[in-house]
Amino acid sequence: MASRENLLRQLNQLSDEAIDEVGRFVSHLKKCQVKSRSSKKNDKTLAGKQSAAIKKWAGRNLGPGYAGRDHDRILYGDKG
Repeated sequence: MASRENLLRQLNQLSDEAIDEVGRFVSHLKKCQVKSRSSKKNDKTLAGKQSAAIKKWAGRNLGPGYAGRDHDRILYGDKG
């Protein structure tokens, strides 16, 4: 594992362009870390939306030719 001091020494040897690139990479890492922390909240929200969609369509006769793709479109929306 790299120490902070070692990383700072390495950064001091980089060009300005490389330091900008490192900054963008660090920003990307921070965003990824925040997303992974909030995934449980997003999963709960998605589950609620799916449950609402299932309740909305439960017991309805969707007619002949109803297939799995239709089911997915009803639950998840048209992503085509």
